[in-house]
Amino acid sequence: MTGVSSELPVIRPDGNRRRHQERLARERRRRRKRRRARLRRLRLLRTLLSLRFWTRTGMVFAGLAATAFWAKFALVYDIPDYAQQGVLTGVRAYVTVKPWWFGPPLFDLGAYGPPASEPDLWEANPWQRMIAQLGRYQDVVVHPEIVWVEKSP
Repeated sequence: MTGVSSELPVIRPDGNRRRHQERLARERRRRRKRRRARLRRLRLLRTLLSLRFWTRTGMVFAGLAATAFWAKFALVYDIPDYAQQGVLTGVRAYVTVKPWWFGPPLFDLGAYGPPASEPDLWEANPWQRMIAQLGRYQDVVVHPEIVWVEKSP
């Protein structure tokens, strides 16, 4: 019985070889299509995860940059005419390095001007009065380490 396996007819579910091969080919195409779809989904998931990672990283970096700006830099704006002297001549706003850490990051010098109710109190020396009102923060005006300047038009 050595030749029995070659003599026995192969029983195929479809009845003949051609239909069986066509069915196998369809199954292979279906498996390949499913595998490609699964790979596309995985690639899309990786892209989304990567996008989410870079978005979070960018937000953390922006937060750190904002904290660093708040910690060591000050924006001085609305500079009155009497304060525009020396390096501040013709300057509308500037960014300076603060000599202290974590103080106020914005200085509106127009707010340190004479009050509308008592403008004649400031007539003598408005510069000295503004410096006195700034108190310990006067270095951003008296000795600025300017990083960026916006000139008046």
